[in-house]
Amino acid sequence: MFVVLALSFFLALSMIVVSSFESTSSTGLYARKIYLKQQAYHALVSVLPYILEGLRREDQNIDTLLDPWATPFVIEADKGKLSIVIYDEDRFLNLNSLSKDEAYRKVFERLLTLLEISPGYSERLLAWIGKGGIPYEDEYPLKGAPLDSPEELRYIGMTEEELYGKTMGDVTFPGILSLVTTYSSGRININTAPKYVLMALDDGIDETVADRIIEYRATKPFKKPKDLVLVEGVNFDILYRIEKIIDVKSTHFRINAMVKTGDVETTLEVIYDRAGGRIVYKRIY
Repeated sequence: MFVVLALSFFLALSMIVVSSFESTSSTGLYARKIYLKQQAYHALVSVLPYILEGLRREDQNIDTLLDPWATPFVIEADKGKLSIVIYDEDRFLNLNSLSKDEAYRKVFERLLTLLEISPGYSERLLAWIGKGGIPYEDEYPLKGAPLDSPEELRYIGMTEEELYGKTMGDVTFPGILSLVTTYSSGRININTAPKYVLMALDDGIDETVADRIIEYRATKPFKKPKDLVLVEGVNFDILYRIEKIIDVKSTHFRINAMVKTGDVETTLEVIYDRAGGRIVYKRIY
């Protein structure tokens, strides 16, 4: 209900704002755009607390793709479009986890292999954050601190195709940036993780088993990590190897709220740490 009210509020505001500028001359288009963005920004900021309250009210012991937050909300009218898209960051591999446990490093290397990217980047990444062996000196300098953003993978030499995706023959591979994060508890939520992340968890999880996991959780979300063995192809040996790096709940959520009035779009992007009750990232564009 809070989302419906919020979207209705946005829609009403955007329609009023557009109407107020219908008679604006061409010389005032730039000022009109700035004004629309300012109004949209204030509207988005005003509704954000309602979105966060909705996330707090969810059952925090389990998060799935069947939850209300996982469904995009969109309302369109003649003079405006409003949308809210939320997804959990814990569905991805946290790059900063590589320095905490060897198991995460193996997941990263498997993920790179699945994407047809050299697994050797794990050494460069650890050197970059100061947790590896000898740093790559001039070519790959040492940062000596955790990553603030996955975009820092550029600094260890990754190409645009490796970062954003590529096509080889008839196969299209997603970019690594679509599967990793720097905002999460570290544990990967098996209720929301995409196929490539599921396959990277263990050598015993191939594409067939990953598809079975996705099919199973679509109707019966996992209530605890051990439930993964209910899926055909997942045995207790696999569970033993990955149990300490998986979970069925999420702690960080990315919120993209967008208002479109006429030809002007304004988006508020926020990462919310629900466990800590704080916003850890915010930008407007």
